[in-house]
Amino acid sequence: MVLQSVTPMVSRLRSAPSESRPTLSFEDGASRHNRLRFAPHTHLFIQGDAPKGVYEVLSGTVIQYKILADGRRHVQNFASKGDFLALTFADTHDLSAEALTAVEVQFVPRSVFDSRLQEQPAFRRAVFTLVSDMLHDSREQALLLGRKCAKERTATFVLFLNETYRDLQTGYASIPMSRCDMADYLGLTLETVSRMMNSLKKAGVIDLPQPNLFKVLNMSKLVSLAGEIYEDESMVA
Repeated sequence: MVLQSVTPMVSRLRSAPSESRPTLSFEDGASRHNRLRFAPHTHLFIQGDAPKGVYEVLSGTVIQYKILADGRRHVQNFASKGDFLALTFADTHDLSAEALTAVEVQFVPRSVFDSRLQEQPAFRRAVFTLVSDMLHDSREQALLLGRKCAKERTATFVLFLNETYRDLQTGYASIPMSRCDMADYLGLTLETVSRMMNSLKKAGVIDLPQPNLFKVLNMSKLVSLAGEIYEDESMVA
């Protein structure tokens, strides 16, 4: 299966690891001392705090969000294994990061990160590439929110969930975030997201035995509902 138009959107929701990404490990073995664990619903950092370092997610799922001036919450993204958090050059965090599940991260203090950034050109290039990818992701999210209807947004997000959390043996994918989290990311109401998920179930597009577990039954239909193009790899020369 090839998701030609879907691939950029899935990559936006969760950037795939690449060879250009900087590694935050240390050859002297000190990295194991910088591994931190967070229980579900605890914060790694909070909007407005001074950045203390950079985090690489080793396991679990982290939600990053911003509280707007009127008190509303805007979810920026969901980070999982291989993603970086707090990759900022600002004096304060513009987002909060909260563990949705049990999370383990590798933490690199700001002083160590800045030193590597100055002394290692390859690391510096990789970081700038990643920052550029993050800016591209923000533009793609604006496109999602501005141009897609509720059904398309929800279907696109289900594609992301299936790509990121699917168990290869059972075919079922977990949903680590709540419907409220999904709504705040997609710019929809809680009721709309719940209605769209139930609509996908009733249409036979997904099996939804539990609110936090699903399986795609009709991929071509799901891709079509997302407003994308589906092409079976068996049809590709």
